[in-house]
Amino acid sequence: MSDEENCDIKQLNDNITCELQLENDKLEDDLLAVGDIEPSEETTSEAGLSKRARKKLLKRQQWLDTKHERRAKEREKRKVKMAALKLVKEFDETRVSSRKSLKHSKMSDSSCKVGVVFDMQFGDLMTQRDLGKCIKQIMKCYSLNRRLSAQLQLYMTSLGGSVEEEMSKHDGFKNWDFNFDSRRYDEVFTRDRIVYLSSDSTREITHLEDDKVYIIGGLVDHNHHKGLCHEKATQLGIETARLPIDQFVDMKSRKVLTVNHVFEILATVSQGKEWKEAFLGVIPERKGAVALKDEEKAEEDIPETDKFVTLEAECEDIMEKIKEDIVKEESTCDDSLTVS
Repeated sequence: MSDEENCDIKQLNDNITCELQLENDKLEDDLLAVGDIEPSEETTSEAGLSKRARKKLLKRQQWLDTKHERRAKEREKRKVKMAALKLVKEFDETRVSSRKSLKHSKMSDSSCKVGVVFDMQFGDLMTQRDLGKCIKQIMKCYSLNRRLSAQLQLYMTSLGGSVEEEMSKHDGFKNWDFNFDSRRYDEVFTRDRIVYLSSDSTREITHLEDDKVYIIGGLVDHNHHKGLCHEKATQLGIETARLPIDQFVDMKSRKVLTVNHVFEILATVSQGKEWKEAFLGVIPERKGAVALKDEEKAEEDIPETDKFVTLEAECEDIMEKIKEDIVKEESTCDDSLTVS
């Protein structure tokens, strides 16, 4: 089996594991507002509780009651996943050996030198819940990067305060194959290397460059701080750019993507895939992304002056054809008169 096929299988393995984790995260997120309160007969029967509070307590109790059932489903899904992998010819790597093999895969040994930076200077603008979601998205990026055949170079800047406190919940994170820095990104890299990715930028990137670092704003705020990343980068005189979504897909919603979706698109393109394939493979269905037809894209790529020249040439061809038809008709009429 080739290295590329092995990498695809490992990535499938990771994606299924991530899906299981996200299902649990979604359930946990719905219950964060309740805190660590354990429902009891005394609290649930207390007349002072509002209807909303009683619903939250009931939901938490249901979540606790179904914990063993969820774990059983996870184990069953994992068994199905491993059974599917064993059907692949020559794939006999176990789950344990697959994870152990990652220890020998390092960013420093990667042939890909494209840098991706998670800018965490906005940590204080997020609630603890949103900051936790942001960190989980970055962890998913890290997990995906570890399984790439050619890893990107990952950085996290502005690590401090609430961000570092949230990261410290993950024991040993400083031992990850990840470059952490307490400084802001423009203090770590020279400005000529920096490209800040923002959907508000007027410039589009066409390809990834090895000598560049692409900044992804670490901000989950539900549009409370719309355009903030672009604004801050512009104030610092940093070059900004957006992904070329408009060239390849049509989206029914705003072209703002999550941290992990932006990274997954960059990772896919860095591995030699086309932008169109990356967008359609990563952007969630809820965004309503539809591929532009080749004819539409070709027409959009033609400059206005070229379109005018093409239209003018078509008109001239039509006029020439009309003239030829007139000459033929006149010739036919002359022949008929001569015969008569």
